[in-house]
Amino acid sequence: MSPKISIRRAEANDRFETAALFSETFRSMDFIPKLHSDEEDREFVEDFIAGGDTWIAILNGRIAGLACLEGGWLSHLYVHPAAQNQGVGTALLAYVKAQRPKGFQLWTFQANTGARRFYERHGCTAAEFTDGQRNEEKQPDVRYVWAAPDAKP
Repeated sequence: MSPKISIRRAEANDRFETAALFSETFRSMDFIPKLHSDEEDREFVEDFIAGGDTWIAILNGRIAGLACLEGGWLSHLYVHPAAQNQGVGTALLAYVKAQRPKGFQLWTFQANTGARRFYERHGCTAAEFTDGQRNEEKQPDVRYVWAAPDAKP
């Protein structure tokens, strides 16, 4: 039986637990440098919770993942390393698709093969590859696009 995952809008009082998830997720990615302190991550997360369409996934009473939309962009989708492969990312992405039924775009690092497999498995298509000079980490990245199967151009 699959664990029950609920999704709700992030609130200001979620900032500490959500920021801890964000920091832990970046620490788990050995293919990119973690450029910011946990305190800087907390401030960053506070800003996007306050200013964007941010949702959190709750699993076993804890924040297990987050997704943030900014216009037509999925700017963040992170799942705590301990909660990966339990349906959290799939639930968040399904929620994002429902919020943006005409489609959206996102960036991920080329080296993040797990994320790339995840997005491709869920219907996202690689649209652009870069050398990473435009991102803070200076790591090659890839832009994905998701368009609803019945969306008209």
